[in-house]
Amino acid sequence: MKEVVKDPQKEKNILETSAKLFGVHGYRETKTDQIAEEAGVSKGLLFHYYGNKSGLYQATYVYTSEFFYQRIDYSIWTQASDLLEMVVDATKYKIELQLKYPVEFDFLMKAYAEMPLLPEPLREAMMARLNTDVNRNMTLTDEVIGKLPLRDGVQQTDVLETIYAILNSETTKIQQELSHHPEWKSIEDLMPVIDRLKRKLKILEYGFVEH
Repeated sequence: MKEVVKDPQKEKNILETSAKLFGVHGYRETKTDQIAEEAGVSKGLLFHYYGNKSGLYQATYVYTSEFFYQRIDYSIWTQASDLLEMVVDATKYKIELQLKYPVEFDFLMKAYAEMPLLPEPLREAMMARLNTDVNRNMTLTDEVIGKLPLRDGVQQTDVLETIYAILNSETTKIQQELSHHPEWKSIEDLMPVIDRLKRKLKILEYGFVEH
């Protein structure tokens, strides 16, 4: 198939607009007519670039995920001396990025949340993309866990699964709290949330039974 040559500025306008609208309304409720109109392009050009609505949605996911990967300071993870420092600093850092780039972050959160509701072919394609990104992120955590002196009989894979379970739960809570508190504009506003995460991670690292 012949490669479609895209105008960089028009493509940027389309992807920024689709990230905003998909992030607010979700896949099913967002209309390609509206995206084209707000992006200042014809609907025909939009379909010429991306084939259909599903292709545009996938391209928007790639755009937003790469948007953050290109801005991430990986030393937040790789230079951490222990688990608590890494997770807390990484969580603070992600929240700061979210507050700085709300449109792109809102699209990714919406994409994760509505994954089970997407049409079958699109859902399969998005799950594959998501799994690739999850594995990409896990390597950062794996590197820190590999430095820790685990007790005899403790499996590193079990530790990672437990950490991710806590992080997934806390991430969901943080998103809910942010949606209920639009006045929170800085990491200082979210320190009670960070402190809650620290308490849970300390329980994971040190246990909760008095010895």
